[in-house]
Amino acid sequence: MILRELFRRRLAVQFSTAIFALVSVIILSVTGYLLFHERWLLEEGLQRQGLIIVNTLVHQSLGPLLQEDDESLLKLVRIVGSNRAQDRAGEGVVAYAMILDREERVVASTGPVRGQGLTPEGLVTSLIARKTTSPEWGHLYEIAAPIRMGSTIVGTVRVGMSYQPLTRMLWSTAGKVLSVLFLLMLVGIGTIWRFSHHITEPIKELSEGARRIAAGDLGHQVNVARNDEIGELSAAFNRMSVELKRSRDELRQKEEMRQRLLTQLITAQEEERKRISRGLHDEAGQALTSILVGLKLIENATDIREAHQQSGSLRALTVETLEALHDLSLNLRPGVLDELGLAAALEHYVKDFGAKHGLATDFQAHGFDSRRLPAPIETTMYRIAQEALTNVVRHARAANVSVLLERRGNSAILIVEDDGRGFEVESVVGRSRNEGRLGIFGMQERAFRIDGTLTIESSSGGGTTVFVEVPLSKAEE
Repeated sequence: MILRELFRRRLAVQFSTAIFALVSVIILSVTGYLLFHERWLLEEGLQRQGLIIVNTLVHQSLGPLLQEDDESLLKLVRIVGSNRAQDRAGEGVVAYAMILDREERVVASTGPVRGQGLTPEGLVTSLIARKTTSPEWGHLYEIAAPIRMGSTIVGTVRVGMSYQPLTRMLWSTAGKVLSVLFLLMLVGIGTIWRFSHHITEPIKELSEGARRIAAGDLGHQVNVARNDEIGELSAAFNRMSVELKRSRDELRQKEEMRQRLLTQLITAQEEERKRISRGLHDEAGQALTSILVGLKLIENATDIREAHQQSGSLRALTVETLEALHDLSLNLRPGVLDELGLAAALEHYVKDFGAKHGLATDFQAHGFDSRRLPAPIETTMYRIAQEALTNVVRHARAANVSVLLERRGNSAILIVEDDGRGFEVESVVGRSRNEGRLGIFGMQERAFRIDGTLTIESSSGGGTTVFVEVPLSKAEE
């Protein structure tokens, strides 16, 4: 259980194990191939050596065999068997060597006859070589060749080459190779472990950093000083951490600004209600009261001229009251926006705004001849234009203001530009947020709510441009 948990958690262990297993398979495969190839070479050498011994015995035994010199044949067999048939370690590989005469008698051999006859008759008519097994010698490579004088077979040479020395040498070589490989594998394990640790330790630190960021510590930085891909990944991780922290701080700041904006909106609504209430009471109420008094005077008038004069005054007061109610209605929501659309409403507002504040104004609208935008977009862009023009009067000290409204491709564009004193956008926006002034932020929020963007371009002494772009769906286009 502990080992399984270790393997699951430690990437270095898994990595090292995988590499070790792969290297082990490769080493064992190469070792097996080399041993197999070595055995093949040794067998081929053994067979070639056996053939040389047989040919030597065949050529050198013909004379003594014809002369029936058994002693010379015995010396020949033993010399050949002892001097020319040794393996690399000096161990004899000839299990037996024997010479048979034409009567199939063994006239000379390296020892007691233990071999198996290759043919039932004991004599052969041609060279025969095969692998066989003997209870005494184990695996053998047996070779038999006839001894000829012309075309007459006068005897047979039989030699058995033993595989036992070859096998022992292979096992000895395999043991040495495996011992060396085992030592190399131990060294390799240490090397692989250090290498895997070198690779996985930064990954572990990155994993820990990700865990801490997931827990809310967005300012956490990983310390991986490397010049490879892992180092680049660590640098990207740190940049991501910084961006996440900055984004969180911006979201918190925006949320605070939204709360302030909501509070100010509620306050503004209440102030607007108070203003409307005072306007209705002070202007409309007083005017209606004056009208009632005037009607009473007309009712009690005895002179027709006096009644006509009083009715004229009442008529003028009624017109003045109607104009005041009309202005109050326009301030709440211009009727022309609902009746004729955004372009006509803005044109009317810009003209009146310039006349009221002594500004030279210019209004241009393109692409709004017969097509209306959805009501939420028209209202929002109208309010943004109002706020932008109000800021011109409050802060810009401008003499000229131009307003451009354009339907461009799949977007609606609003541009308000003045020739005022301008300002540094970043510093003013940051200071406005900190001080709770929400004019610019309010315009940005309005644009955001209709999926639009609001950009302000300005510089000291260079005037200000407010750029609003709102995407339109196919249905809106």
